Amino acid sequence: MKVVGIDHLARVEGNGGIHATIDGKVVSDVKFTINEGPRLIEKLVLGRTPEEDASMSPRICAICTCSHKNAVLRALENAMDITISRKAYLLREIMHMGEFVESHSLHTFYLALPDFLGFPNAIAMASEYGFEVKIALEMKHYGNHIMKVTNGRFIHGENAVVGGFGKWPTQEELLFIKERALQFMPFVFKTVDLFCGIDYPGVPVAETQYMCCEPGDDKYGFWGDEILISTGEKYFRDDYTKVTNEFVVPHSFAKHSLYNGNAYTVGPLARIVNLGERLQGETGKMFQKYYNDSWKTNPFYHNPSRALEIMFAFERIPELVDEFLKLEDEAPRKEYTPKDGKGTGLVEAPRGLLIHHHEVTDGKVSFADIITPTAQNAADIERYGHIAAQALLDQGKGDEDIRRHLDIVVRAYDPCISCSAHMAKIRNAPENDWQLRLAEVKDQGSPVFIGIGNPSLGDDAAGIEMARAMKQQGVENVWLESEIEENDGLGTEDNGQPFILLDAVDLQETPGKVTLLPMQIVLQNSALSHKILPIVSEVLNPRQMQNAYLLGIQAGSLVEGEGISPSVLQAMERVLRQLSN
Repeated sequence: MKVVGIDHLARVEGNGGIHATIDGKVVSDVKFTINEGPRLIEKLVLGRTPEEDASMSPRICAICTCSHKNAVLRALENAMDITISRKAYLLREIMHMGEFVESHSLHTFYLALPDFLGFPNAIAMASEYGFEVKIALEMKHYGNHIMKVTNGRFIHGENAVVGGFGKWPTQEELLFIKERALQFMPFVFKTVDLFCGIDYPGVPVAETQYMCCEPGDDKYGFWGDEILISTGEKYFRDDYTKVTNEFVVPHSFAKHSLYNGNAYTVGPLARIVNLGERLQGETGKMFQKYYNDSWKTNPFYHNPSRALEIMFAFERIPELVDEFLKLEDEAPRKEYTPKDGKGTGLVEAPRGLLIHHHEVTDGKVSFADIITPTAQNAADIERYGHIAAQALLDQGKGDEDIRRHLDIVVRAYDPCISCSAHMAKIRNAPENDWQLRLAEVKDQGSPVFIGIGNPSLGDDAAGIEMARAMKQQGVENVWLESEIEENDGLGTEDNGQPFILLDAVDLQETPGKVTLLPMQIVLQNSALSHKILPIVSEVLNPRQMQNAYLLGIQAGSLVEGEGISPSVLQAMERVLRQLSN
């Protein structure tokens, strides 16, 4: 058994990594870890004025600072029932477009492109793609310039305030921004053709759920008052917890999110999948030219999605400037008196759906909740990482191929992840890994055990016989598959306890080998899920599925009428001893 992975993925909200545990021919686990300490912004803003909150909250991130600024302002203004002017609305959108240009150009050309052109980094890539590297840097600087003009600084600017802005930019400054956007368009076309024309790897591929802001009015955009899901469902901004369902995981300081018990994706690909048909102009033509159903199942299509959004931003900026300059002069900031209230701000950061919820009591902030795109994507990153690692393992690929694929899967999601694959290493995992993992599961609470299998089919009786032995030993909460069918359910209370299914498995391993797998991974493996799925769907709800596992023993003989083979009997004894400890 071994672990293949990367200990340090640069710019994943600090210190993070990804590792796949390989148990013979099976990838038993993939963990995306964020090791940076828990963020404290939600506590630091308590007792502060709304103005202080609007200044402090964006400091959670120096990369998407404008997204956080827009999100906290929308939250506070919703809480205090403040309606900003049309000019302020337009200028905030211009500011936001600047951040998208800066972030997307950095990620696509400098972080992602070297992977697909066969270079270790952008510096090496410049030897053959010098023009692209240079122009991409100019685009990044242009995005920074927009943020500086509109928000005072391109990192942690303070011109955008509750009620509007501190001051308006000059006409000359805005006209320069417009003209530069038009000048960049020939290269923007090349950018879309380049990234949409790449032959992206066919692994991993799987369906998922996509979520983004609903801009309204059948438009494409980067903020709104509803969350739109690829299933067609919509949730009002204040109901965001029904979508995100955050929960703590033991291997990361970032919480995970599941919707209806399943992982989901936010980000540029989610926006293109959900809203792409709304794109107009040249961006709409490019979408119609390149988009197809394969985008919906492959996370690498985040990259061409970013290219399309670069074009959308460059087309949108001149429109915004023209509309802004046509409006009459007025005070940049609307005066207000703080009042009690609760408000949520939904904004699309370059990396995806960003949610700020802030509450004001007696003129001071009394509660704050910030849910970032990376935290929402974490579960799907692990899921796609597992799918990729297992597919490559099945193809006979080595550790280096698996490690590299894990790296670029993560990078496809997050423009703040660097290409530091040279920091990856392989370390051996202990042979008794299943015992250590089982002990961790048992520490979460007294498990519910379910024995499944065919008692007349040789080693397939292992799960049933183990459950019967546990019953004889007086172990509580032990069920046989037949008992569940007869009673139409478990009949136990949902106290958050783990569920462990006992069964024989066929993982092409040595007979008697024991493996413990999270149920979410089992259901992605068609060789395992064909008989597990009916039991799981009848017994476990989405919340229970998050804490369910399969404890399997590799079968040796599956012949009708034969008894359990000696190697599997020995494994059953080891498992029963471990369960009785």
